[in-house]
Amino acid sequence: MKYITNFGGNISFQPCHYAEPESEQELTELLEQHRNGSIRVIASGHSWSDLIISQDLLINMKHFRSISVSGEGADTEVTVGAGCQIKDLLKDLNQKGLTLPSVGLITEQTISGATATGTHGSGKHSLSHYLKEIKIACYAEPDRKATVQVINSGDELKAARCSLGMMGVIVSVTLPCLPQYQVQDQATEYSTLEEVLLARENFPLQQFFLFPYRWKYFAQNRCVSQSKSSKSAWLYHLYWYFGIDCGMHIAIKIFACWFYTRSGVHWLYRWLLPLFVPTWWKVTNRSDRMLVMEHELFCHLELELFVPDVHLKESAAFLELVIKIADGQEVKIPEDFMQKLHKANLVKSLQHLRGGYSQHYPICFRRILRDETLISMASGEYESWYSISLITYHKSRTEFYKFASFLATAYRQLFDGRIHWGKWYPFNQQETIKAYPQLHRFREICKHYDPEGVFGNDFTQNIIMGENSLKESPQS
Repeated sequence: MKYITNFGGNISFQPCHYAEPESEQELTELLEQHRNGSIRVIASGHSWSDLIISQDLLINMKHFRSISVSGEGADTEVTVGAGCQIKDLLKDLNQKGLTLPSVGLITEQTISGATATGTHGSGKHSLSHYLKEIKIACYAEPDRKATVQVINSGDELKAARCSLGMMGVIVSVTLPCLPQYQVQDQATEYSTLEEVLLARENFPLQQFFLFPYRWKYFAQNRCVSQSKSSKSAWLYHLYWYFGIDCGMHIAIKIFACWFYTRSGVHWLYRWLLPLFVPTWWKVTNRSDRMLVMEHELFCHLELELFVPDVHLKESAAFLELVIKIADGQEVKIPEDFMQKLHKANLVKSLQHLRGGYSQHYPICFRRILRDETLISMASGEYESWYSISLITYHKSRTEFYKFASFLATAYRQLFDGRIHWGKWYPFNQQETIKAYPQLHRFREICKHYDPEGVFGNDFTQNIIMGENSLKESPQS
């Protein structure tokens, strides 16, 4: 029987049954055979949450890789098989002079896995937001037979855009295409977050990184450009791969894992790593080349926090404070933070972090515009959100779990924060309910398409579908 381990190595399990259907008929037959069990779908495995675990049937949709472009001009759209990897989709679209409306940091995921968990880039909506139609295999009411249905309107579409695999098995998705466009990028160092955000007005596709212990920001200032590709673009990408994707990350591994000392990590960020960032180099090239990184080259674990744009400055200052305390530095907690920590009953939890963990990876910030979904991380009332990625390379992760769990709880209570569904997910059910006011509606729709809860597992039952807590008000 197939043994499954995810990319980060924090999840391993062995399903009783594993299948790779090659047609819709074969897929619905599988659903009929296991309608009294449980079914989950695995894609690229680039996830750190328990969403993928199945003790019964695990389905891989790797054979559903079709790509079909239709329409013209502003009505151009593409229908993609669930198992198609984003990198293959981008390559196919580029040959037609097209691209996706949003591109994430990495392209290893399948289109279904990326959209079902709200994968995003920076400066646009998440990829889920753009889905116009989703075809799923499910047990929808009223007859509850395994069948393939098309969802293209209403709350059902909002739910299916980011469904966590809980409405059924995604067969294909349809989303709009854009004409291929050029992106200009130049890395710039800033002393303050205010300077970074001021530059955002001219660089709406900006993403930026906080270098701990140097306490400065490196921004990738990006914008759409009408210029042709730079003559040095090929050299830039070559440098970025060997210098940043490989070289800088190997340096982090050396100082943070293989020969770790706290002072060594401090020196790494204050003096060595800034030398890797080519701040002198302004480059223009195709969007699908400029907006991605080879982030999957080294095994790691990630917590990705989300905060409303309006809370970014305060939450970033709080993050810096927590990193310093966890690193064992003597710092005075500002009075306004101390009052909030007391009110949230988090003072002792913060004190317990002291000296236990040194953040050894740059903290990535990306802006996501509000999604028209029910439960993607950027859904809801706020106009935009910022994601904040915290990554560890340590194989022993106990201290990171304590550090990340505290941040997750604190961000939820202090800054109306959320957590990426596909990353490490320490929220309990109550925190999840408070984070997503539309969770009740999402649950109702899931029950329509999956009345018996076949497409769930312990994680979805305990965190999302539990009966008792979901009867309480989301604002309680």
